[in-house]
Amino acid sequence: MSAEPADYAVRRDPPADAHGLDPHRIVEVIVETGGGRRRGSGYRISAGTVLTAAHAVADATATVVRCDADRPGEWSAPAVVTWTHKGSDLAVLTVVPPAAAPAVIEPARFGRIADDRHAVISVHAAGFPLWKQRRGPDGAFRELHVADGTVAALSNLRTGTLEMTVTPAGTDPDPAVSPWAGMSGAAVWAGSRIIGVIAEHHRPEGAGRLTAVRLDHALRGLDDADRRELMRHLALPDEENLPLVTPGTSRDARDRSVRVVGVPVAYGIELFKNRTRERDAIAQHLRDPAIRLVMVTGRRGIGKSALAAKVMDLLDRGEWPGPADGPAPLGLVNLSTRTSGISLERLYFGCARVLGPQQEARLREVWAAPRSVQEKLDELRAAVGERLIVILMDNLEDLLHDDGSIADEELAVFLDWLFRTRATPRLLVTTQMPVRLAPELRRFAAHVDVSEGLKPDEAAVLLRELDRDGSLGIADLSDEELLSAAVHVHGVPRALELLVGAVADDAALLPSLQDVLEDFTRRHDVVADLAHDRHQRLDESARGLLGVLAALRTPVQQSVVAEIVEGLDPELAAVPVLASLVRVHLVSVDRASRTVSLHPMDADLAYAQMPPHGPFGRQTVERQIASWYANRAQPPGTWRTLEDIEPHRRQFDHLMRAGEHDGAARVLNEISEWLVWHGSVLTAVRMHLDVEGHITDEGVRVAHTIAYGHARLSAGPMEQAADLFTEAVALAERLGDRSALQNALFGLGDARRQLGDQGGTIEPLARAAELASEIGDLEREVHALLSLSLAHSYLGDGESALVGADRLAMLAGASGDLLTAARAGNARTIALLTLGRWRETVDAGDETIRAYGAAGIQEGTADAMNAQGIALLGLGDLTRAIATLEAALRKALRMENPRSEGVCLLNLAWAYWQAGRIQESAATAQRASTALQAAGSPQAAAASLLVEAARALPITQQGAANALLRTATFLDGNAEVIASAWLTEHAGRLGA
Repeated sequence: MSAEPADYAVRRDPPADAHGLDPHRIVEVIVETGGGRRRGSGYRISAGTVLTAAHAVADATATVVRCDADRPGEWSAPAVVTWTHKGSDLAVLTVVPPAAAPAVIEPARFGRIADDRHAVISVHAAGFPLWKQRRGPDGAFRELHVADGTVAALSNLRTGTLEMTVTPAGTDPDPAVSPWAGMSGAAVWAGSRIIGVIAEHHRPEGAGRLTAVRLDHALRGLDDADRRELMRHLALPDEENLPLVTPGTSRDARDRSVRVVGVPVAYGIELFKNRTRERDAIAQHLRDPAIRLVMVTGRRGIGKSALAAKVMDLLDRGEWPGPADGPAPLGLVNLSTRTSGISLERLYFGCARVLGPQQEARLREVWAAPRSVQEKLDELRAAVGERLIVILMDNLEDLLHDDGSIADEELAVFLDWLFRTRATPRLLVTTQMPVRLAPELRRFAAHVDVSEGLKPDEAAVLLRELDRDGSLGIADLSDEELLSAAVHVHGVPRALELLVGAVADDAALLPSLQDVLEDFTRRHDVVADLAHDRHQRLDESARGLLGVLAALRTPVQQSVVAEIVEGLDPELAAVPVLASLVRVHLVSVDRASRTVSLHPMDADLAYAQMPPHGPFGRQTVERQIASWYANRAQPPGTWRTLEDIEPHRRQFDHLMRAGEHDGAARVLNEISEWLVWHGSVLTAVRMHLDVEGHITDEGVRVAHTIAYGHARLSAGPMEQAADLFTEAVALAERLGDRSALQNALFGLGDARRQLGDQGGTIEPLARAAELASEIGDLEREVHALLSLSLAHSYLGDGESALVGADRLAMLAGASGDLLTAARAGNARTIALLTLGRWRETVDAGDETIRAYGAAGIQEGTADAMNAQGIALLGLGDLTRAIATLEAALRKALRMENPRSEGVCLLNLAWAYWQAGRIQESAATAQRASTALQAAGSPQAAAASLLVEAARALPITQQGAANALLRTATFLDGNAEVIASAWLTEHAGRLGA
């Protein structure tokens, strides 16, 4: 049985035929006339057709359309005015897009609004107005602006136009010209259909009104010839058949496809009242593409979570709070420090799940690959594109320092990425204190402070609802009495719930609402005092059960609470006690998920009041919950996703809170390597830091030190990894633990290799191989021997490397293991390459590739092909060398290994040079430099200098020769990279 509801719920699947505003089809129209240049806007309604305003292209001597403005795929092309009509102010342009332009397959869809009854329709238009003009290093430019607003169906009937109400222009840069100049021609959308085109801005109407052509009225006003021509361009069969857009379909039902991930925050949402001003402010900030983070702040119990939950609930139902509509979210991600927890990993996978199963599977592979966090987040950004994902992070104060700065390293990484890239996820955060951001990042954040409680009339309505059946005598009180009670507790929603709970609690004394109020309204913090008093009045069983819920820190099913309580006190009847706590509003019930939980304020208070020890003490309860999770942990062989080890992680957390550091470290040692290999390196490091220095059992400590060392091998710094393995070697030797010693020695050798100390790797790797042989661990022996052989090759000792390869081949023959045979071939290929035995290297590479294929694993294929490519260069077979290195690069790219990718690129760049393909050499060397820098490889400098040499060659051979000589100094003799002597020799010929 799960301890919480499913973390992933799809409310509505997006349809395959969903349409709407496509950002790749928004057009900036640049017009040359005899009097100068002007700008307009438009939209590609089909592959080669642009709809715009006639006056925007009037008197044009030349017209250019620009698409994907300020995106990586930006393109421009000349356009021809194919059809124009001054009376309707509509025009159609024809353009031939370049081959690289995004394909436009589906034609745009058109619609109309009724003009015979009152209706307010949500609309939007995207264009390039003057007030969005900016100045950059290359001169003036205009930012794209999406104007969200409404049209009233009965307005402007005489002119047959649309009166569009929008957020006013931000500035008015030129009193002689409308700030909206340049917006003309932008398509006006209602849901997924175009209903008009922006045509005018009348200054007397203010900066928040635009006038647009109504497409249906324009068609009716054209003569037969013009109407047929325009309908042909728009691919319309009949203007009378334009679909009707109504207020209920202003965002077409097919466009309301919101994927919801995580457990929605439910504290108080069913009792939510108004907060209209705050809701509208949040929505306005979430609509703003310049805002990345919206902070909702306020004291405990004021209703921050309920307010945020209400906004998320409206978005889930396809509604934007406030007067203006916003972009339909692709998905909503719900995270809380009190339920799922908030971490880089959960943020990443929450967004991945929103994208659907295929993208999620690909992004899981990206996460597990040995790539930097920045690269993984960049892949996420590319997958999300321009689609909107809203992420709620509830109770963020748990992850802040006292000054508001981010205490969690992973969260800081995510926020830095989000602020410094134009990523579309928007964060909605609730916190008791504002998040402290660097000064340069504050412009990306908005702040909504919830400082006041509900208005008295809203609070009075809430009090009546809390006594629905009238059994407490509250519903029958006069409005004046209820308003007085609301004012006394400042309208704080949680205080109102606790007031009613206090009246309901004491059935014998039957206190009135006024009786309860007299005890608390003279105190400073009414909410905290009410909550404290409610907890103090509970009997021992209820307090114990409240402590269990507080320690669980997540919504759970009633049966889970009963199981845990039975382990603490078999005589305690959990279900009736739970029911009584629900009745007095101390426990919340989510009937949809059939779970119970505590308000965060009550959880904090209940946990603080738990005694340290005893049957329901903190330590005992945390141990029991940890034991419950341990019983639900899956065995290692069944782990496929991070969710599979969630019980282990929760067990770790509860053992840490119980002060059981040795037990927590044991759990961590089970999952640490799996976390590292599946991309959650920073998570593993953080968990190791939590137990570091607290472990008393030396056996546990040596296992922890080794596991922590392997985590640092991936996360860095490498010096710390080497120190950890050195410490582990000493510990394992003192304990006589040969298995741990072998693991530590292997890690030490690996750390020294990555630090560039190739000589320092031989002794620990040799000992690791011998120990693995002694204890009969074939897999570890093979790993150690392969690393040892490669270390000898990197040191230029090919003969010793061959000895290691032969030992691997012998083990493969004895065991019949296909992967061991492939690794033996890998070691042999690199050893022969080191010895300069070119022909044998090529043959050994073929055998190695076949062996990896037989084993069904591709881990060393790219390395074998790369070695063959270098050998073919040595043989002077340039054509085969290039083909082989290009194939090696494709393999490395597929495996997402930046070092292998960089090495293949560097060698290929030199092969292109040798073939006289100097421009390709420079471009490939540049890619090599980027990949090798990402991998932290010392050859990155050599790649950069090779770029310099290739660019210098057409200008000065001596300059190219000097750059080649410098390149050679950064080639460290590694056999898997081109020989420095080849570059030195070539430089000599150039400089002669």
